[in-house]
Amino acid sequence: MHTMLQQWALYLPDYLKGVGMTLELTGAALLVALVFGFILALARLSKIRVLDWAATGYVEIIRAIPVLILLFICYYSLAQAGLKLSGPVAAIVGLGGFYAALYGEIFRGAILGVDRGQREAAEALGMPRSVAMRKVILPQAFFAILPPATNQLSNLIKDTSLVFTIAVADIMFQANSALSQNFLPLDMLLLAGVIYFLFYLILSKFLARWELNVQRRRS
Repeated sequence: MHTMLQQWALYLPDYLKGVGMTLELTGAALLVALVFGFILALARLSKIRVLDWAATGYVEIIRAIPVLILLFICYYSLAQAGLKLSGPVAAIVGLGGFYAALYGEIFRGAILGVDRGQREAAEALGMPRSVAMRKVILPQAFFAILPPATNQLSNLIKDTSLVFTIAVADIMFQANSALSQNFLPLDMLLLAGVIYFLFYLILSKFLARWELNVQRRRS
């Protein structure tokens, strides 16, 4: 145990660099996922069939492909096709594109879950569809979006552990680098697991408190 703690103290500065990269990737991928996911939701709800079909096809295909394969496509396959992305950019595109499909379904389900009477009331008042969406439907859909959206954020953080396979210096990259030097995989991977656990614990507590505050304000 003492030897393990010594190894942890020795490599902790490198792991903290990986923590910074993991946070940056999570924030950037989340932004891409939220924006693109909302666009996908609107496209699937559109009366324009081409948009609906395109968005539906994207969602169904992306959800069926493992995240790791998407990362390899963004980093290796696009480079072979002449579009070379750096590791971090490929990670953001891959993770953001995958979670956009998931968030898109969350947004679509929440929007459809708003009572039809609210839409009809907005139409009766002469509101354009865009205004009704912004002022009537989305504020009510937000409360249905919140729980599943925060759960997906936890999954996103854990999936960033895959980006070390495309040479991104995240937590797992630092763990792999450390164990290749000291040949102590249990010690190094356990430290990575502890860091991810702390991430999850802090994030879950923060999001749970935020959701509670939002529900209180709504009440």
